Amino acid sequence: MQNQNPQPELKHCAPLVNRRLIGVSGPDAAEFLQNVMTADIRSVTADKMVYGLLLTPQGQLLHDFFVSPQPARDDAFLLDVYAERAEDLLSRLSAFKLRAKVDFNALDPAVVQIYAHPSEGFADPRRPAMGCRLYTGNVPAGAPRGTLDDYIDFCTRRGIPDTPAMLPQKDFVADLNLDLLGAIAWDKGCYIGQEVTARMHYKGLAKKRLMLVEGRDIAEGDMLF
Repeated sequence: MQNQNPQPELKHCAPLVNRRLIGVSGPDAAEFLQNVMTADIRSVTADKMVYGLLLTPQGQLLHDFFVSPQPARDDAFLLDVYAERAEDLLSRLSAFKLRAKVDFNALDPAVVQIYAHPSEGFADPRRPAMGCRLYTGNVPAGAPRGTLDDYIDFCTRRGIPDTPAMLPQKDFVADLNLDLLGAIAWDKGCYIGQEVTARMHYKGLAKKRLMLVEGRDIAEGDMLF
């Protein structure tokens, strides 16, 4: 059936001041990320990013992030993460490091900023028409300017949850439709939480999903029947 109400494309450029970049580098960087995250690092190219998750062994969400290549380096990647939980992610990655030849460092947000942009940067892999994510030290020109709230509202209208709405160590992948947003590479092999996530997926065990609701006079907290 043809969609009679197509969702709008991103039109504005918004600074994502609630996000932060973490560098992952070293000879074992690709293998390390492949073993811990839900996305497939082999899909990352010079012009393509992936959206992935770090889960608990029980399949519950810990972190969501975007992974892209670091410019001019073959053994380094950038993780685009929620700023308020960046230190927690760094701590968890360091705990998993063991003897792997990999290093982690948080980039200075005053040097590299993150923007949602209609056409410049890496295409957002979650859904079509989501625009791009741009990492730059300069203020982008050309596109209409927007705010972080504008971008969050845009995502909400497309059924894409913002990271603060996710409950770490409580929500499962399917609870937030993250499995429908390309966050899971079903054919990549093992990762932390893979067994539970795959079982829920292939056996249809998801007990709840996010749904879009439209109507008049609906306020946050209202109960719908």
